[in-house]
Amino acid sequence: MRIAILGMGAIGHVMARALEGHPKVDLVRIDRTAAPLRADEPPVDVAIVATKTPGTEWAANVAGKLLANDGVALTIQNGLGNYETLAEHVGHERAAVGVIYVGAQLVDGELRATGPGTLELGRPSGEKPRANLEELAMLLAEGGMEVRLVDDPWPSVWRKLVTNAAVNPLTALVGKTNADLLTDPAAASVADALAREVARVARAYGVPISEQEAVTQWRSMAALTGANRSSMLQDVDAGRATEVDAISGAVAREGERRGVAAPLNQAMTILVSALQRD
Repeated sequence: MRIAILGMGAIGHVMARALEGHPKVDLVRIDRTAAPLRADEPPVDVAIVATKTPGTEWAANVAGKLLANDGVALTIQNGLGNYETLAEHVGHERAAVGVIYVGAQLVDGELRATGPGTLELGRPSGEKPRANLEELAMLLAEGGMEVRLVDDPWPSVWRKLVTNAAVNPLTALVGKTNADLLTDPAAASVADALAREVARVARAYGVPISEQEAVTQWRSMAALTGANRSSMLQDVDAGRATEVDAISGAVAREGERRGVAAPLNQAMTILVSALQRD
């Protein structure tokens, strides 16, 4: 199976680590700066989009050029809107969405994953693309990852969005680790409120997450990731573009579309964006 990974940051590296060396895998690493797409690159059976959300349009465009007619393109990015962009380039029948849970830390100036990771992947509508995704799941499991395939990925997407929206922008603003939020009553209270907002928007979207479930979700993940500094905090510290618009901004916009106010998520979008260097 020929597999391309688009974006070689922390998530791209953890996916590559699970697949490299497998006798059934021909792995292609593609990065916008270090390893750009070659003009003569043959088609791939799977294109995994692992960029930060500012790179989604680029990655989706590359996937559209590179993917075989019966291949599958998978986004495992944070936030909302990535699947829709990918589907515009490859078609809904070849597009799939999933989530990955993995810690990351800064090593020699680069974000690196700290474990093998857990994946929840939604099956695409096309029959052959679905078969390709199922084979990818098997290969990743053989590489040490925990993989679960689902028919409806959106509950998984929204559950992860709860944690990302509660933890990432707040840690970026106050400079705290994930675990630090739990021990700071004021910060934890704000994170609780952010999580509850996401739950209300998720229910309007059609994903039944209770406010208490959302609070429990972010607190459990913060405890699990402990001393990790969120990717958004690391991006702010490094002067890189953040994913706040695809996380907090997307929650606020989705809430506005569905008549659910999300003022705290809107505020996080504005405040974190103000931290980004020109």
